Amino acid sequence: MSTARMEEQCFQLAGFGPESSLPDLNNVAYVHSQVHWDNSMSEEDTRWMKYGRVSSILPYLEQNGYDRARGSVFRKVLVLENPFLRSEFLPWMGGRLWSLQVQGRELLSRNPVIQPCNLALRNAWCSGGVEWNVSLRGHNMLTCEPMFAELLHLEDGTAGIRLYEYERLRGIVYRLEAYLPEDSRFLFVKIRIENPEGNGEVPMYWWSNMAVPETPGMRVLAPADTAILSLYDEGQYRMFRHPLPTYRGMDLSRPCELKRSMDVFYDIPKGSRPFIAALQENHTGLVQCSTAHAFGRKLFVWGMGQGGRHWQSFLSDGKTRYVEIQSGITRTQQEHLPMPEGSVWEWLEAYGPLTCDTSGLDYQEAALACGTALESVLPGERLEWEYRERSALLSRLEGEPVHAGSGWGALENARRAASGLKPLSENCSFPASSLGGTQAPWLSLLRTVKWQDPSWPAFPTAYMTAKPWRDLLSCAPETASAAYHLGVMAYAAGDTEKAASCFRQSLQLEKTAPALRALARLEMMDGRTEQALSCYREALALSPSETELRLEYARTLLSLGRDAEVLSLLDAMPSGISSMPRFLQIRTAALIASGRLNEAEAILTRPLVIPDVREGELSLSDMWFRLWMKKEALTRVEAEERHPLPEVLDFRMH
Repeated sequence: MSTARMEEQCFQLAGFGPESSLPDLNNVAYVHSQVHWDNSMSEEDTRWMKYGRVSSILPYLEQNGYDRARGSVFRKVLVLENPFLRSEFLPWMGGRLWSLQVQGRELLSRNPVIQPCNLALRNAWCSGGVEWNVSLRGHNMLTCEPMFAELLHLEDGTAGIRLYEYERLRGIVYRLEAYLPEDSRFLFVKIRIENPEGNGEVPMYWWSNMAVPETPGMRVLAPADTAILSLYDEGQYRMFRHPLPTYRGMDLSRPCELKRSMDVFYDIPKGSRPFIAALQENHTGLVQCSTAHAFGRKLFVWGMGQGGRHWQSFLSDGKTRYVEIQSGITRTQQEHLPMPEGSVWEWLEAYGPLTCDTSGLDYQEAALACGTALESVLPGERLEWEYRERSALLSRLEGEPVHAGSGWGALENARRAASGLKPLSENCSFPASSLGGTQAPWLSLLRTVKWQDPSWPAFPTAYMTAKPWRDLLSCAPETASAAYHLGVMAYAAGDTEKAASCFRQSLQLEKTAPALRALARLEMMDGRTEQALSCYREALALSPSETELRLEYARTLLSLGRDAEVLSLLDAMPSGISSMPRFLQIRTAALIASGRLNEAEAILTRPLVIPDVREGELSLSDMWFRLWMKKEALTRVEAEERHPLPEVLDFRMH
């Protein structure tokens, strides 16, 4: 039989720290996601690429308080195993499938450390295992958050686990039911997304991201003749259709031959069995397949360039190397699909070992051989039967709760009950016991139609942006805090004029740092820089210890070319703050602009290590070359030739 249980394991874990104190009024979510494509892309390819985009991660806050100091920490792990496979899930890290072993041999890339880096919509993201991405293009809003978890057992000896959560931005519930039949060489994962009654049509997204070891001679194969390539070029994604398997002399099926970061989205023909396999040099590796709903497949590589190599080190212990193979419900990851109100989407994925000798075979022959090998170990009919029969039985089981997620689902169920609506999901329990302090003001608003935030006038720690909550708060007696939250809600809904009006109303009732900072952001967006800077200064006077507020003000001054003011501001800060990496980065840029080049060089060559340097961010490389361009009167090309970028500063993806 198979078994499901909870264990404790020791992890080398970096400190995650607190969430940001500032709501996202900076449009950070798509800062690295401008997308362009050429005429090789069809209308069908691009139909949904601009649909479903958002300009803010609200109601979520950034998770940017982490560092790079790692220590040993014991954490819970969900273990699901039978005599052939052992799988491990991290319920406190978005339910990530952390390990999949076949008789002791690891099929996934299991990172020796858990090190947050700035790759997700909310900033913090970790590499390794299989990550589940829902709702929005990019890494899951809840990828570094806890999920509800339950243990499941069928009478036929099959054990499973259920993981689920409520995602607030889209207002949907998603869940995974992973299970292992007692005689199975494959782990099955049923994925279900529910858009509840009363939520309206929402844009939807799903990709399962699998990290596999990057080794010389490995080969990645999927049943396609063409692919859509996505290359990252200085602040944008450039997409185009291209025949497999080669691009500019590089074999796209062999990750270690690819010189740069890129995505390969396989154009799997309709009617073909969707799968992707990553085979190591010994012809064994991981294969993932699914029922037809999840037809998209992708390969992502960091590439063999210095920047890609450094990213690999930065995300791990400095030695681990991986590539990602991925599976989704669209052809590429630039798309969202319209999900009707009240609908349910579900499909079954399977993960397991595959052995297939592709030596001497061209790409199409090798992909065909992999498909044949997969059919011999997991026939398509068996996968369909698992989906129709066993996974359906498992979905109806009442599970044994072993891990708690957030209180937001319980709060939403309370609101729905008060509005005469059904609960979010018949199959997912969001117990009242999960409600906590972050939900308390909103629960009080629901029960009393009065807004009370005990933390005010400090920056709030939780926001809601859905229209029902906006309508409810609009009926509450007017207070400075209520007006502020209505402004944040209006901003999230795209009404910046209404947002500015609400923030001004809040300030008329009470002058506070949160409302001043929010108004400063909107003034900057409208080009009223002096008014914005005045708001920032007042906010800092009211909240001088708010580090993120200082950082945002310093960045704003720098963006306006006010280098002398930047340096004066930093010089007046306590050394413990001004020496923080992001402040040192701002100081370096201001020093270069001011001609104080030796001081700037000293900071860069220490070297300057920024824990939350963003994927696609070129600030460090740009500063390095600007320094030498000024110092030696060089062109950019000459600076790059004479002063190669040190690896520790290289986060380029091209």
